[in-house]
Amino acid sequence: MSIELRRARNRQMLIFLLVCVGMLALIGRLYFWQVVRGYGPADCTHGYGLAQCANLEHIQNQQLNAPRGLIYDAQGHILATNVVRDDVYIEPYQFSADHSADTFQSELTKLVDTLHRVLPAVSQETLYKDFNLGYQTVRIASRIDPAQSEQLRRLQLPYVFLEPRTWRIYPGGTLAAQILGYVQQDDQKSNGIYGIERQYNTLLAGRPGSFTAEFDLSGNPLVVGASSELPAVNGADLTLTIDSNMQYMVQTALANTVKQLGAESGTAVVVNVRTGAIVVMAGAPTFDPNQYSKSATLTGCLGQESAFFNPVVYCAYEPGSVMKAVTMAAALDQGLITPDTTFDDPGYRTFNDAPTVVNWNGLAYGTESMTQVIEHSANVGAAYVAHDILGANRYYPYLAKFGFGQAMGISPQEETGFYRTPTNSPKLWSPSDLTRQAFGQSIFATPLQVAMAYATIAHGGVMMHPYLVSAINNNGRIVTTQSEVLRRVISAHAATLLTGMLMHSATDGFAQPAQVPGYTIAAKTGTATTQGIPNDKTEASLAGFIPATNPLFVILVKIDRPQATIYGGTAAAPLWKSIGQQLMWYYHVPPDAP
Repeated sequence: MSIELRRARNRQMLIFLLVCVGMLALIGRLYFWQVVRGYGPADCTHGYGLAQCANLEHIQNQQLNAPRGLIYDAQGHILATNVVRDDVYIEPYQFSADHSADTFQSELTKLVDTLHRVLPAVSQETLYKDFNLGYQTVRIASRIDPAQSEQLRRLQLPYVFLEPRTWRIYPGGTLAAQILGYVQQDDQKSNGIYGIERQYNTLLAGRPGSFTAEFDLSGNPLVVGASSELPAVNGADLTLTIDSNMQYMVQTALANTVKQLGAESGTAVVVNVRTGAIVVMAGAPTFDPNQYSKSATLTGCLGQESAFFNPVVYCAYEPGSVMKAVTMAAALDQGLITPDTTFDDPGYRTFNDAPTVVNWNGLAYGTESMTQVIEHSANVGAAYVAHDILGANRYYPYLAKFGFGQAMGISPQEETGFYRTPTNSPKLWSPSDLTRQAFGQSIFATPLQVAMAYATIAHGGVMMHPYLVSAINNNGRIVTTQSEVLRRVISAHAATLLTGMLMHSATDGFAQPAQVPGYTIAAKTGTATTQGIPNDKTEASLAGFIPATNPLFVILVKIDRPQATIYGGTAAAPLWKSIGQQLMWYYHVPPDAP
């Protein structure tokens, strides 16, 4: 073999080896990128999970929003619903890229003028500023009117596009606003704030779905590409026990009463005696949930911004003389008194272990019956019953059975109220608490607690569970609320006796202005003062039920700090009468009195 041939073969072998090394290196690199870096969790920044990173570039996941559930009143009228409105966006970056320095200003002026004509709420100065930011997209208007959307679609303006969004609206405006609350929305989600919207937010919101598909460079889904869809689950619909017609009437009358009396605020509640269903819950001042940001400075019973709260369940107060009915209920139920039991009322009462109690008007009634104690709204008589006849051991169990100092179970955020007892405040409690609680001082209760106490008396001594939601329709699965008996508080006999005493309060006592022609009522006034606050700053109230002979509705009216007149019989009773008349007419209740 010649030297040249051997050299040629050596060169061939070297080339072969170099090719093999190159192939091995290439295979190694391919293995590194395709296997080592190709699979596993995606970390596109550091070059891991490249196969998944490649998929992410052309596979997109879009969220499918779930429509929020609707809220209806007891008659099927819509209280809260949804509408689709457009947001308007511009593309400043693309506009700048498509126009030279010579044409930029003139074209921008044309576009700004056109946009301002369609959207007059967006100033030209703002539009010029936004177009000069250089951002990819800028939202210039939100929730525009359908007519404006239609104008923009017809104009087909370049660098301007619309994006539809679903918004929560309340057709009744302020109607039942403090019951409903409102929905706070942003680009990603919406949350219920206050009221029913908050309490049932998870049910109402539903569950969003998703759509995953391969998209082309223009962002359009590929027809032949892989795709998957997880459908959205619509929010549940709620039906409330509130009657919109009665709610509107009471809200309007309450607002007028608060204004006429120069009061700070007011509350009214109507409860169905037999079921515990809430027919009306009203507070003044209130707010418009469609424009809730404009109501943030309104002052209610809890101070600034409290107009958002439902005062029926949030605002605890000293009820005053309406509590005398509860004191009598405890003594009647235990057989310690009868409506005709008498005692001597000199206008004041001195106790060995408690401060002297005087009647609110300073009068001495002499020998008076328990019924007359209610008629006269005598503090001395109520204190006598609580201190001398009942005592702490026989009085406080009845406050608990009537539901005071505890949640009524109608809202997770409701106020419970409070009163001192020898058990819960052994170092602070004194017999003076007992004597004052007997006529509604030194005890804090919500309007709903007081209303349910009177509903218990009206229902023969049986307390029903109050409720506000009558049905939940969760995509065809309907759950209705059944009336629920909580407990027997007093005997039917005691309830009958007490009803008669409260009827005398309406015919012969300070509740006379609340009488409804043609109907019997059982009612008691309350004029409460708060320690440390001038005596002319009262909580004027009236609680009772109608018709008294066959109770259907309990009504509680409370006026906070009225100026024109400060007493329950003059400030709250006229509104109570008006509500009673409307209820009897609206529900076609036959008269039960001459």
